[in-house]
Amino acid sequence: MLKRFQCILGHISLVITLVVFGFSSALSQSYEVEITPFSIEGLVGLQSYSVGTHEGEWLIVGGRADGLHQRQPFAAFQEELKNEELLVVNPEEGKVWRASLSALPLDIQEHLSSSNMQFFQSGNDLICTGGYAYSPQNEDHITFPFLTIIDLPETIRAVKNKNVTSTNFKQVKHEDFRVTGGALNKIGEVYHLVGGHKFMGRYNPMGADQGPGFIQVYTHEIRRFKIVEEDEIKVKFLGEVHDEMHLRRRDYNLVPYITGDERRLMAFSGVFRNTADLPWLYPVSISGTDHQAQEDFTQYFNHYHCAHLPIYNKAKDDMHTLFFGGIAQFYVEDDVVVQDNDVPFVNTITDVTRTSTGELTESVLSTEMPGFLGAGSVFILNDEVALADNGILDARGIGDDFQEVGFIYGGIRSSLPNIFWLNTGKESEASATIYKVAIRKVESKISATIPKNESVQFYPNPESKLVRMSMYTEVSADLSISISDLQGKLIHKEIIDKSRVTQGRNYFVLENVNVGYGAFNYTLEVEGKVIKRKVSWSE
Repeated sequence: MLKRFQCILGHISLVITLVVFGFSSALSQSYEVEITPFSIEGLVGLQSYSVGTHEGEWLIVGGRADGLHQRQPFAAFQEELKNEELLVVNPEEGKVWRASLSALPLDIQEHLSSSNMQFFQSGNDLICTGGYAYSPQNEDHITFPFLTIIDLPETIRAVKNKNVTSTNFKQVKHEDFRVTGGALNKIGEVYHLVGGHKFMGRYNPMGADQGPGFIQVYTHEIRRFKIVEEDEIKVKFLGEVHDEMHLRRRDYNLVPYITGDERRLMAFSGVFRNTADLPWLYPVSISGTDHQAQEDFTQYFNHYHCAHLPIYNKAKDDMHTLFFGGIAQFYVEDDVVVQDNDVPFVNTITDVTRTSTGELTESVLSTEMPGFLGAGSVFILNDEVALADNGILDARGIGDDFQEVGFIYGGIRSSLPNIFWLNTGKESEASATIYKVAIRKVESKISATIPKNESVQFYPNPESKLVRMSMYTEVSADLSISISDLQGKLIHKEIIDKSRVTQGRNYFVLENVNVGYGAFNYTLEVEGKVIKRKVSWSE
């Protein structure tokens, strides 16, 4: 679920423009993207739904028919906007079929009407867990404690015939499944339910102590289990991994990964950091036995759950993951990287690459999403494409000509990057457009990665006259920081002794900085290298 992204030091609107020096093009393989929109009569807009496929047709389950939730305490996650139907979509024939869930047992009916479920397709079964919505049985909004297995071929047939019955569904109840906003995937025969949170009560963007209250508890966990299907579902839990430092994540992207002969998962970004209401900027690599935070890599873009496409090149043993739009703390405008701590909707498409040596890099592609959209959408693979494994596209099937690989459907379409403070429910919507996606191989990055030494972030708070900053440096040397107004008048200057500057990531606090609200220029100098930033914020 979306939540207001707040600044680390108060309710201020902060935009920092980073003038990036030394953008350079890497010479490894990447992909060029072509996006073609089309619509199907009768297909409604949905976001945060679950989906499974069979023989080129999709089964859409749950989700919401609105855009970004409104700010008013009683206007978010309205019962009448949850999806209480099963939808079957045939994108090639341009057809859609719809059938009500009302004939199913109440627990199945309510569960499959929720949004932000964790889901995974295993063969002909769609596995759905958790999710959040209003429950008539509980007379409140809850996170559901269920795992439901849907027989895809039979359910698709039943929806087309408008004869949906309980025979195509199996369900089990367990508190470990009471999770929303996490992600579900599989390594071998073991399911991994990663991250997310338990959210009980009516969501209120003004806070748990304002108006209708709620309870929110992050899992901080990877919950591993196996499913044994007989007459009834049997679940064997294999224990959990608890990590409050790196696994406090929800609404992120969990991507299947191949490293040599090993199958892993990668948890990219998500919210919220332990120390700030801001996205995580590094991923976590997960195997069947361990997990490792990749803190030496900074992911600047695509921080909220969005459509994504993993691609594996066996010959080079490298992984590419393309991310399509969504919400992010950074975006590129006229070759300038902008840091916006209000974390806006973006149209950025990026490629995060893992090389054969294990290095992670991030590149911004020249193609953009056709609007501020992608959050809460899903990439639905074309059934005919060759896969390397577990939903991962095989790069050997991609050549120099564009090849259709799948579709993006639904998600939130926003009219502006930042709409939270003015959101009346009309500034965004759940998109009903389908985007056909084709890719082709190119021999170099379309645009460049951001060097580590340009990773500078500021978190000013004019009311307390403090400026917090973080930066990466490859040397230990004196650091000079100057702040001036737009007319060039010096406001603050400070030299930080090299004894306080370490190689790697540094964090500093500048005190008694009398800048107030407005726009200012920051200049950093270390060993003769000058980095300039324009920083602006308003009440």
